[in-house]
Amino acid sequence: MGLNMAITELDTEKALCKTKKMTLAKVYVDDPSKWADLVEVDKVVDLKKASAKLGKEKLDAILKKGRLAPEGDELYLEKVKDPEDQKALGPFVTDVKTNWILVEKVPANRKKDVLAAASKVNSVTEWDMVEFDDMYATCAKCGLSWDNKKGCVGNFGPSGSPVPELSRKYGLSILAKVDDLAEKKTVLTAKDAEKLLEEVKVIREKSPAEGKMIVRRIEGTLNRLEAMAKCSKEYGIGFYFF
Repeated sequence: MGLNMAITELDTEKALCKTKKMTLAKVYVDDPSKWADLVEVDKVVDLKKASAKLGKEKLDAILKKGRLAPEGDELYLEKVKDPEDQKALGPFVTDVKTNWILVEKVPANRKKDVLAAASKVNSVTEWDMVEFDDMYATCAKCGLSWDNKKGCVGNFGPSGSPVPELSRKYGLSILAKVDDLAEKKTVLTAKDAEKLLEEVKVIREKSPAEGKMIVRRIEGTLNRLEAMAKCSKEYGIGFYFF
């Protein structure tokens, strides 16, 4: 396992994802019975009953046509795309209430109570529901997307990266303790980013003496560190390792 690094992108209004990341789309409630009229309902097909009534051959044909491979004896009807197949399976559908509530469907006078009852760990933001292609497109346009316009989170390097050891050798305080910073989930500041840029510069200057192989091994990590630190400094936000 290697380390990753990221900026605290939500600390600035310049992050194109901020509104969606700060807006809850779906919330999870531990006791759905209290919110029976609000929780989402899954339509679940009982495949045993369907097989007994329709015949195994017909049911298998429906599953094969829809490229469906259910595990067990149940299937979510939403996965069946063909309208005729949905109609055929309709008699074997049971409505199953979930623990999830779509925030946009909650009446304004009940929203406060629903959000108070929701599990903060399981809640889903609008950003979580964005398709990957749209997500990448947003990142590509965002000024905070420091990792080659792929996003604001990047790879530090493998667990055996020479960077921390070299940093200890050269007396560099931040990169020498990067593993400890990650373990403690320490968030560093934009001022620390200035220091990080200085440390990257020192390693670039001194590492050739360690040999060409070391230089090649750490080049990617140094480039990413430099890009992240510049972003942190420019936007006045923090950064961290994890």
